[in-house]
Amino acid sequence: MNDEAGRCLIVDPGDAEPVLNAIAANNWQPEAIFLTHHHHDHVGGVKELVEKFPQIVVYGPQETQDKGTTQVVKDGETAFVLGHEFSVIATPGHTLGHICYFSKPYLFCGDTLFSGGCGRLFEGTASQMYQSLNKLSALPDDTLVCCAHEYTLSNMKFALSILPHDLSINDYYRKVKELRAKNQITLPVILKNE
Repeated sequence: MNDEAGRCLIVDPGDAEPVLNAIAANNWQPEAIFLTHHHHDHVGGVKELVEKFPQIVVYGPQETQDKGTTQVVKDGETAFVLGHEFSVIATPGHTLGHICYFSKPYLFCGDTLFSGGCGRLFEGTASQMYQSLNKLSALPDDTLVCCAHEYTLSNMKFALSILPHDLSINDYYRKVKELRAKNQITLPVILKNE
C-alpha cells in the first residue's frame, strides 16, 4: 500500500528482496511494517528491512516481539499509517496471537482468511477460527480482503471436491483457473463474495 507522497506500508514481509525491489522500482519510502503473526514466511524479511530503513515502525502482536516488532498492538487498538486509521482485530486460530488490520476498505488479514478458504490451525482451535471469521464477516461487504497467500485455485479445487455441483463455485473456479493460467493474481477479493 502506498500514498501519493511515495510513502509505503509493508505487510508481512517474509522475504526482504522482493520488497526492496518494489521499493526501488517505485521510489517509495517505507513508513511502517504490519505483522499479523510470528510465522517465518511473514516475518523473515523484517530484520533486513529495518537495517535498510531504521526509521520504520514495525507493528505486530505480542507473539512477534522477538521478530522485530517495535510497536506491539492488540485487539481494539489502532495504528495510524499513511493517513489511515487501522483498527487491530484479534483473530486467533491460525496462531493464538494472530491479528488483522482494517481501514475501510482494506483488510490485511495474514493467514486468517483467504479467497475460498481460511488458514490452517497450527495453534488455535476450530472454535477460535470460527469466531475470528465471524468477526471479519461483520466488516462492510465492500471490504477488500488482502490476504497473505495466493491459494485461491487450490481452495476452489477443494470446494469443488465438497460441492461439485455448486454453480457459483464452478463459475469462480473457472475464472480463477483462467487468471492463474495467465500468471495473474486473484487478490484482493471483496469480502461479500467470500
